[in-house]
Amino acid sequence: MPTLLALLHLVGCMLFAAVFFAPTGAPTLVHLLKGILREYSLVMLLPALLTALVSVWSAHTDAWRWLRWGTAASALLVGFLAVWPAASAWRMARAADIPLDLREYLRPLVGARPLPSQTVRFAVVAGHELHADVFLPGAPASKARPAVLYLHGGGWSGGGRAYGRAWADFFSSRGYVFIALDYRLFPPATGLKAPGDVKCGIRWVKDHAATYGIDPDRLVLFGESAGGHLATLAGYSEGDSRLPSSCASGDSSVAAIISFYAPGDLVAHAVGDQVALEGFTGVPLEGHRALYELLSPVNHIGPRSPPTLLVHGEADSVVPLDASRAMAARLAQVGVPHVLFTLPYAEHGFDIWDGGFGRQLARGRVGLFLQAHVPVGE
Repeated sequence: MPTLLALLHLVGCMLFAAVFFAPTGAPTLVHLLKGILREYSLVMLLPALLTALVSVWSAHTDAWRWLRWGTAASALLVGFLAVWPAASAWRMARAADIPLDLREYLRPLVGARPLPSQTVRFAVVAGHELHADVFLPGAPASKARPAVLYLHGGGWSGGGRAYGRAWADFFSSRGYVFIALDYRLFPPATGLKAPGDVKCGIRWVKDHAATYGIDPDRLVLFGESAGGHLATLAGYSEGDSRLPSSCASGDSSVAAIISFYAPGDLVAHAVGDQVALEGFTGVPLEGHRALYELLSPVNHIGPRSPPTLLVHGEADSVVPLDASRAMAARLAQVGVPHVLFTLPYAEHGFDIWDGGFGRQLARGRVGLFLQAHVPVGE
């Protein structure tokens, strides 16, 4: 019995380690579990402790020597995997002066989400209705407020504006109007349509700013993954006639951009995500490089680009960290104020889990960025 128990614990520890270090190309479910394990790594202290107890127990029984040593080594490995992300997060929090809350960490993976104050149709484009969820701050304001316009992820083919509900309380509690926007998804191909939908949404917010008490000159585009790509593309290409608004023309400029784990160079990203990009653009990279370059935000960065916050997990297996590093390098080259904030242990989509240290760190960094570039009350 002790030998069987030790074997089971050894196999369990190896499974934990395999998921924790899952490489690019593993099934989506594995990456989802990998992200949870890394965000809530302290949970693994329990199996590490149990395996250590089994190791001590088996050391005093008639078990194979290699099994006794194997369970001990497994306990140490899982214990290290449990501590490393949490210790890394606390170290980053201290360096960035961002508080972490252990009580928040112990909340459910996904908690209650607020409902929008109202949902409005902001455009009808080619027979497709585009809607916006508007979240208004509870406290009244004596003057116009800044607004954060959110663009969801989903590989340009999935997801929805409801993803923004995970961030609504964070922004509205700080006095920002928060608006989650639709954009068209593929199929059919939307590479030349989705950026225009974003500009259409910006234009609509500016036109209706007085209705919601918004300062039209202090808008922030915030996108995650594919939404981050569209946020940077729309924000950097303002005024580019090759990427016009889907509806009313006019000023679609923004005051700042926040982009989470997003591709910035579609030519480079096509190497690892060819299927998604062919669906988005409608054509393969070969023979259509100019289109991929046009739809790459990094190629639209100039000295007048808005201040930008880039947030990325260094363990991202969907969009490599090099994507944000290349964007940061280009922003630095032309002198645009920017911040690249990376989390050494974090997977793609690390911020979707309520309370996780990665989410707390990301929120803290977003708050500091907004306070520096688009503060409330100014």
